[in-house]
Amino acid sequence: MYLHTRLLFGIGAVTLVALAASLLVPLESVRSDVSRETDASMELAQLLLDVQRAVNVASTSEAARFAATDEIRRLTDLRHVRISLVDERGVVLATSPADEPQAGRFARALLSSSPPATLTYPVSFRSAPLGELRVASNPLSEFAEIEQRVGRDLTLLTLAILAMGAAMYTMVRRGLQPIAQVQAALARLQAGHFDVRLPRFRLQDLDDISQRFNQCAAAMQDAAVQRRDLNRRLIEAEEEERKRLARELHDELGQSLTAIKVDAAYIAREAGESFPKIVGSAHGIERLSGEIMELIRSMLARLRPHGLETVGLRATVQDLIDGWQARVADRFRCTLTIRGDIDVLPADLNITVYRLIQECLTNAVRHSRARQISILLAAAPDPGPALGPGRITLEVWESEVSAQGAAPGTRGAGLLGMRERVEAHGGELSVDMNDRGGLALRAWMPVEPLEPAAHG
Repeated sequence: MYLHTRLLFGIGAVTLVALAASLLVPLESVRSDVSRETDASMELAQLLLDVQRAVNVASTSEAARFAATDEIRRLTDLRHVRISLVDERGVVLATSPADEPQAGRFARALLSSSPPATLTYPVSFRSAPLGELRVASNPLSEFAEIEQRVGRDLTLLTLAILAMGAAMYTMVRRGLQPIAQVQAALARLQAGHFDVRLPRFRLQDLDDISQRFNQCAAAMQDAAVQRRDLNRRLIEAEEEERKRLARELHDELGQSLTAIKVDAAYIAREAGESFPKIVGSAHGIERLSGEIMELIRSMLARLRPHGLETVGLRATVQDLIDGWQARVADRFRCTLTIRGDIDVLPADLNITVYRLIQECLTNAVRHSRARQISILLAAAPDPGPALGPGRITLEVWESEVSAQGAAPGTRGAGLLGMRERVEAHGGELSVDMNDRGGLALRAWMPVEPLEPAAHG
């Protein structure tokens, strides 16, 4: 069943129930009023007969008058009328009891234009007049009953409208309840959680939406996995290229520079007495070769951090920060805090963490206006039976930000490369600006559990 069909059926059913109730309640009220009117008419006719019978069986006129009076006084409340026995002089001998309903202003205003009607019925004893019976209408009672009936009907109508509204609200809310699930799933999908899926729905159109959403989410998840694998391969290829370039710089250019430096030293020694003018040039070549070798060593350290394979991530990162701090001590202070065992990470994750910190320091030197940069590197333990940490977290935040200069951006090429590296490992990276204009970076990556070492 489709959603619009279900809503139409539900609204139609509620409308029919409300219509049936609006018809049955007035019909029941009319039936009760007809029954009461019929009983009142029969009671009035019976009273007239009883009065006439009591007068006929009396022995004297006084006894007849007393009998008629007694019959009237024994009456109960008559509906909308009042019976009175009046003698020949107009003195009221007896009056039937009658209720005095509390009518409202509307009823009294109507009554002012409709005065009560009075009928007379002569009573005689053996052809001698005893008086007359006066039947006076009581329209105030009728109007009061109408007001009560209208008030009751309005109350029932109000309750019926409220019940109808509540039923429609419940029906529409229940019918649209899957929309909240769809919105929540869309929010999770927008946040990058491509593994979200919608359940099957009873309504056909919502079920179609669920199936198409799940197909799109599955396609996006596959694309995200492929993109992450591609980024990981590109990063691995980049690191391999860095290693190859570092190896060639070390093996080829390094050896050539060493040979040049040795030759320059030999020329300076041999030409000391015979060609003194050449000695200065030879020493210049030797000095320049040394500077180039130092530059190459710095490039090799950036291209291929050998410490990751020898002393571990903790010492290598500390050396990196110490090296940057020595060069830019006049610009800012950099502190490193390490929590947990970070020397048991896989090799590819080691190099990723190192590159992230390296890029953060490079960006700080180029763009930061802060005097204090704090770096936190934490390894959260795996709660399961796996060996090693379950998550590695990197946090970098700037403080003591100067008001001079332009604020650093959060969408540079360096940050894009960092995000690609983090996402290639299945993690997340967020970059924000704090209230003082400093950068606040947070990245986390899952750590694949290490295989336990085999014991021979």
